Amino acid sequence: MTYIKKIEIRKLFGELDINWSLDPKVNILIGKNGSGKTTLLRLLKQTLKPSHGIALASGIESIRIELNDNKYISKDSDLVPPDVNLCYINTFDRYQPDNSKDHTELDVVLKPLINDWKSYLLKLKILAEKVTTEFDEQIRHISTKKTADDNDLQKLKQLLNDKTEQINDITNYKNRFIQQINALFSDSHKRIDFDKNNAIIFKNHNNQTFTVYELSAGEKQMLIILLNVLIQENQPSIILIDEPEISLHLAWQHKLIDIIQSLNDKCQLIIVTHAAGVFSKGWQDKITKMADIITEQS
Repeated sequence: MTYIKKIEIRKLFGELDINWSLDPKVNILIGKNGSGKTTLLRLLKQTLKPSHGIALASGIESIRIELNDNKYISKDSDLVPPDVNLCYINTFDRYQPDNSKDHTELDVVLKPLINDWKSYLLKLKILAEKVTTEFDEQIRHISTKKTADDNDLQKLKQLLNDKTEQINDITNYKNRFIQQINALFSDSHKRIDFDKNNAIIFKNHNNQTFTVYELSAGEKQMLIILLNVLIQENQPSIILIDEPEISLHLAWQHKLIDIIQSLNDKCQLIIVTHAAGVFSKGWQDKITKMADIITEQS
């Protein structure tokens, strides 16, 4: 699993040096407005997944990211940046100008995610069909024998159990996602459902249907965060989240890190936030103050 061990930035905003050693699993960065938290997160995204080489933002002199496998990314290095599975989540919600209808940034972010969800389901379906075909061939071979001894019966039983277990493994994280969303949305009596094209919709206790675009800002935000995590397919990932507390209910904030880890326990999570207290339940030792990793140049 690739994760970030250390970040070094020289002359952020032309005057601040940053040295930050990170935890392999959970990191919560706090600081005042204008302290550089969001800028730092965007620099990580820009450096780990540059469009054309490493393009440094104006206002910094250098950046060096040390990874756990003795690799690093630096503007002064000739090394090709290692392939990192990176997920950047920004859930700020503002209305976008549109002459035909009103829509928010969250709606814009949701649209491709719903398509990613459908692609994810299709991939699971193909995997499940492949497993089913492989096991059914073996099961049919034993079942069509004219005579079967105890060993054949035991093997048949084992094949049936293994088939069920592998199918459950394929759908495990999808089912966890559905369970988590239903539990979170239970207070508003909404449950997740799917239309004929497998797009996500919601229904309430009166069986009234809602599109994802009719959800509240907090519900959209949580859906965006968890969909982004789910479609990483439990692969080793570095997940960057910018101020997830903006529209989330306090109870959801307390649960967020645990839910993310239940959907991908192989990720390194880096959160920047103003509200450290709401994430501190069980994670106090993962909180870093921006002031503690900054040295101001004289």
